[in-house]
Amino acid sequence: MSSAQPHLRIESALDFSVAIEFSGVQRHKFGHSEYRFDVCCRVMHSKGEFAYTARSICFDPQTFRDFVGQLDAIRKGKAEKAEFREVGHMIDFSVEVRGQKTHASVRIREYQPNGQQTLLSASFQVDYDLFVNVLYRKAGDFVAELASMEPA
Repeated sequence: MSSAQPHLRIESALDFSVAIEFSGVQRHKFGHSEYRFDVCCRVMHSKGEFAYTARSICFDPQTFRDFVGQLDAIRKGKAEKAEFREVGHMIDFSVEVRGQKTHASVRIREYQPNGQQTLLSASFQVDYDLFVNVLYRKAGDFVAELASMEPA
């Protein structure tokens, strides 16, 4: 993934990383537009890593704006969870504060040609200050950059 387009990189030390990069807008008749993104997720484990990459995944930009608002609510003590997901709910990412513990989770589903499903699901304890506050800033910057890509 290059960094020339708007992108959001979510990472926690050596546990995991999720990178989402804007790849384009597909415009349809009657003014509807689909925002496409490339996604790369790495989950490290004791023997190596699990990796997922996908191209042209559809996210509604509003989901990222909502995510920033939810992160801000967590920071202000008004909420316990922030999340975003792609349009088909096949990729979910969340941050949840439970008491003194903060967890980040990623869940990715993909259908196989034979109708079966592959699932990657992972959850990690993260440092609230280093993770939530940094992610709030990064996600806010990402949303601002995405706004410049919206059709006139």
